Amino acid sequence: MLVTAMITPRTTLRRDHAGFTLVELMITLIVMAVLLAVAVPSFRGTMRRSYVSGAMSTMNADLQFARAEAANRHQFVSVCRSTDGLICANGQDYDAGYIIYAYDAAAGGTNQVMTATSTTLTLLRYTAAQARVSIQATDANVLTFGQIGQPESNGTRPTMNFTVCGRTPGQTSGLGTNNNESPGGRLALGQSGSITSYKLSTSTTCVAS
Repeated sequence: MLVTAMITPRTTLRRDHAGFTLVELMITLIVMAVLLAVAVPSFRGTMRRSYVSGAMSTMNADLQFARAEAANRHQFVSVCRSTDGLICANGQDYDAGYIIYAYDAAAGGTNQVMTATSTTLTLLRYTAAQARVSIQATDANVLTFGQIGQPESNGTRPTMNFTVCGRTPGQTSGLGTNNNESPGGRLALGQSGSITSYKLSTSTTCVAS
């Protein structure tokens, strides 16, 4: 008897293992490191420009508010540096905070300073400290708008300028930095009360003049 052997073919199961080789993983990490090295400084510069722009807009709006209130109230409205939102504090660094207040100059004259014992001065607005920018005023004297919205002279200074610069990461005090990556800006108050804002040139320091 002839026996025919039936041979069942063996099926070979192939398993494809997906994954990265060590070389591919190293290349990926190198590419990511290069991209981060390029992107992070650019992102930081963008954020610093945003902080400067925001501080400039806030300061401009506050000065416009003070000028308008002086004209509307027919009173004197002053702006001074303040660290607690209640009284004036000596200094030119307005990034520490500042207040706006109104009063009748008939009794005490113009450029009155808000103190803890002031009873005839009305607090109108407080802008809190800003850590990401430096805001330097021309001097430490009070800035006052007269009854028709014009800036009043104080000492030898007829008007006031404010210089705004962004601070480097981790810096929360002191002057900011003005450079091509993150240029600073200046708000210049004219003798009529008009406010002009412009970008600082790269050779200009962050000190107001």
